[in-house]
Amino acid sequence: MTSTAQLPDADLTAAQPVRMLDGGRLMLRGLQRLFGVAFIVVAFGLWLLPGSSFESELLLFKLLLSIVAGFLGIGLLQSGAPQLAPHIEIDTIRREVRLVRASQLEAPQVLERCAFDDLAHVELEGPHVRLWDASGAFMAEVTLTDQKVFSRLSACLRDSGKVL
Repeated sequence: MTSTAQLPDADLTAAQPVRMLDGGRLMLRGLQRLFGVAFIVVAFGLWLLPGSSFESELLLFKLLLSIVAGFLGIGLLQSGAPQLAPHIEIDTIRREVRLVRASQLEAPQVLERCAFDDLAHVELEGPHVRLWDASGAFMAEVTLTDQKVFSRLSACLRDSGKVL
């Protein structure tokens, strides 16, 4: 019997931090959405507001400005959309834990990778496994329902000296 793993490229890393507890990412997405809506309103407002000029010298400028504002607003709305939550991959063959964010348009991004030997702390509590990365930051919590998978993972963690 042969076991193989399809792993994402090792050179893919996250462009953004995995965790932001201070709400910075939420505020940034909110501001992006707000400015996106504002630019779209500006694009339509150039043509709909009373008193707007329809002189031939200004029409081309207004058309260009409204197209740029419209595309900029749509782009900001799209970038302000929430990203998919990362999922955890526990590889018992390579003895590592990976946080991976899948994308529909791009290859999966490996946000964080930590070998079993480098884990700072591991808690086994029933079927729940909690993992802390090398820097001591909480990495993931997994609930394993399959007993064979749980025994294989706990044996690998025992071999690495992380659990008793």
